[in-house]
Amino acid sequence: MGGTGKGDASIQAFFPPTPSASPTKASAPPSSDAPIGDGFTADEVQEALRPKPAEPWQPPEEYAECDVRDLIPGPRAVTFMGRVANIFDVMSTPKTPRAAKGCVKLCVKDSTGAVTVRFWFAAHQPNIRLGSLVSIWTTHVSNGENGTLSSTAAPLFVSLFPERDRGCHLMLHQNSDDGNMYTKPLGFRAGQPLPGLMTLQNFIDGGYDVVDAKILVVVKSIGAKKKITRKDDSVTENINLQVQDDTAEATLGLWGTSASSPLNRSSVDETTTNPEAAQARPGWKAGETVLLMQGPGCKIGRNTYLSFTSSTFVDIDPSTPDAEWLRRWSLRQRCREAVNPLFPEGVFDVQAVKHGPVRCLFTIGELDEFARAAPDETFQGYLSVLLTEIKLFETWKRHMLFSGECCSMPVYANAVTAPCKGCDKEVALRLSPRIIAQVMDETACLGPGKLLFSDRAWKDLLGRPTEDILKLGYEEIKYLSDRLLFCRVTMLFGWTGDESKAGGRVCVLGVRC
Repeated sequence: MGGTGKGDASIQAFFPPTPSASPTKASAPPSSDAPIGDGFTADEVQEALRPKPAEPWQPPEEYAECDVRDLIPGPRAVTFMGRVANIFDVMSTPKTPRAAKGCVKLCVKDSTGAVTVRFWFAAHQPNIRLGSLVSIWTTHVSNGENGTLSSTAAPLFVSLFPERDRGCHLMLHQNSDDGNMYTKPLGFRAGQPLPGLMTLQNFIDGGYDVVDAKILVVVKSIGAKKKITRKDDSVTENINLQVQDDTAEATLGLWGTSASSPLNRSSVDETTTNPEAAQARPGWKAGETVLLMQGPGCKIGRNTYLSFTSSTFVDIDPSTPDAEWLRRWSLRQRCREAVNPLFPEGVFDVQAVKHGPVRCLFTIGELDEFARAAPDETFQGYLSVLLTEIKLFETWKRHMLFSGECCSMPVYANAVTAPCKGCDKEVALRLSPRIIAQVMDETACLGPGKLLFSDRAWKDLLGRPTEDILKLGYEEIKYLSDRLLFCRVTMLFGWTGDESKAGGRVCVLGVRC
């Protein structure tokens, strides 16, 4: 049987041939120097590495609001508010990757009582400071009867680990804190003395042995924060403060987390448990911030050294009459001891002295009598005095022509600005009042630093603006100093009994030679 030729063909003959390899586009061979990317742009990589913002915490259940004195040991969802009265760092060694990296023991108090809070953290430690207003949510309150987990003044304790337990939380009130909530000390009653309160001198003389002894001091100066290496090679922070009352002075040392409390914080802290809050609360102010400390540690030596123990309480600017009196005393003392305080503006009426119908001419003796007879009054007039001692040339040679103050330390220089040795900030300086070392009339004399000149008075006396003094050379400064000696001048003066404004100095408004 003859075939047609197609009868012997296989079935693959009816389909087009399949290429052995898929077609490829002609491309240039890759260069060995060109980097091989991963398919992502630099902006996409940066966006992926940027940490996600913390989500606002939402209570998973209903929490009962209560005061600290109403807390009861046991499982219960409660929330309370108070101020941080102590910060104590607790050493911890993590054993697993998910374990806590550290712990901070806080003492939180309101107007009714105090409680110990152990705050554990794995990645970020909140920016907690002494005196911070906080709100706490917890599902369990424990009783620290063994004395290791809590202090005797705050026997109950709460343990928080917000990064692992969504049922607990700590919120720092930054924007909503007006400084008026929970500022009264525990046990305070209006019209009655605070129990256990003593002066700093009595505390140094043996009062530190009294249980729960209290001292009320004002911050005199704030030192620089330093990093200290311990014997175990761990690094901690330290800051020393000079504190005082009207009886004695002492050094207060803050260590660890509490060392950041006196410093000013003006930026937003990304690691805080309340990300919507801005760090706008100012730091402690030298001469104004008052501390009420209960049970501080004390080390007696050449200088008294105070410190915080785990059972110490501190109230920042407590709302008590004693604290207000101590603050006013400190402001008067600070202005009285200042090397070159600012000239009080808006206190005296210069035009009334120059052009008024009554122009009183005082002697130095009469000025002293008026100031003693009416210590709270403000008056002004004229003084005709003789410049009997001029220290212009001497202060210029010692580079003390201009002076100011920062961090409770005097700053001297032959310049209008100079860096502070404590904080390295530029400090604006004024012409030193000690240039006029002594003036006298027929009744009395005034020593160095007892006159406070305004810028206008300096220009009237020296014949030029104060900054132009720096342009003078050796011979010119010497000639000007000799020219002022034994000159008879008439000073337009003002006197105020408020020592917080002029520090008990005679304010010179103008000079007529």
